[in-house]
Amino acid sequence: MKKNPLGVLYVMIALFYCGGLRCQEPPKVLSLASKTIGTWQYVWEDTSRIDAYYGGERIINVQVWYPGEKSALEYARTPYLLFEDKLFKKLNGWTAQDFATANKIQTNSRIHAPISNELTRAPLLIFSPSLGGNISYYTYYAEYFAAHGYVVMGINHLYESEAIVDLNGSIYPADLKFHDSLKSLKIPEEITADGYREAMGARQKVLAEDMLFALNSLLSERPIGNKIDQNKIGVFGHSMGGAAAIYAALLDNRIKSVIDLDGTPPTLALEYGIDVPFLFIEDLTDYRNHTGYAKMHERRSLFCERNKSDSWRVLIHGFNHNSFLDINYYFAEDPSEVKAEQENLNLILDFMNGFLDHYLLNGDALPLQQTHSEKLEIIPFIK
Repeated sequence: MKKNPLGVLYVMIALFYCGGLRCQEPPKVLSLASKTIGTWQYVWEDTSRIDAYYGGERIINVQVWYPGEKSALEYARTPYLLFEDKLFKKLNGWTAQDFATANKIQTNSRIHAPISNELTRAPLLIFSPSLGGNISYYTYYAEYFAAHGYVVMGINHLYESEAIVDLNGSIYPADLKFHDSLKSLKIPEEITADGYREAMGARQKVLAEDMLFALNSLLSERPIGNKIDQNKIGVFGHSMGGAAAIYAALLDNRIKSVIDLDGTPPTLALEYGIDVPFLFIEDLTDYRNHTGYAKMHERRSLFCERNKSDSWRVLIHGFNHNSFLDINYYFAEDPSEVKAEQENLNLILDFMNGFLDHYLLNGDALPLQQTHSEKLEIIPFIK
């Protein structure tokens, strides 16, 4: 079996058929032909923070998507993999063929294209990927929202993300020693369940601080910084990135809404809740008959009950933790798989878009409503 080209990704163990990347022909492109989307990529180093566990200053890699001028179509397409040229032959488990395959994905965005002159007060979405993940695997979301008038910023975190490039071009692959050491402890002999969650929460706070550092840095960038409506800033994340997004809302009242894609909330948030509208999108587990799932289900509902603003849980049958990644769609080969994966992504985006339109943009009536079926559960917590 070919080695998984995504190396250390914990959440993607079973993602690729036969363990390797395979090309689909022809490459798929979202139906955004009438839209122009620009991107910019950054390496930012926060000299004001020292990593308490690993030491050294925090480094993040950032990609920003935004509505572009019509001339954006004259610019080269943005590579699917962030800093692909710098990472070539330097990612654990990736072969030259793997990179060639990833390079065949045609994104809908144009790198370094000018931002739209018509854009004045754009809402901002900030997102964080799963543990060991990469913001590139959420490009579908970013391009969707950029095509609908948002500025979208994704953040790869030093040590927690698949790879980071520093200002000198050095590569830092994921280093999950903290998480491995924590997972190796036996509960309750070596650490209590609460102690485990508190230790994880301290690390989630580091990622949240990365997100807020990126926010401040982006607001200082010109011209994009002065195009952002600072009263309409939302965050979302997948798995540990979802926990980081929640933590960011605890730390900074500029965050006006939070979306969590199947991530367990931090202990601090579980205890006190958050003050802004919140949306959970999760896989629908058998929580009525499975003790572990029942505890998780109750804990997540208690979090929503403690929140000070409206919260919603959307649980989708047939989803799993990897269903939120767009790479399932881009690398699907069978036409029925392509259709199924795209339907999954569009379903997620429908829920996200309706929530954000109502709570962040103060737009249309909320399309969410309480639902209970074998396929879908929507649970409201209205305040």
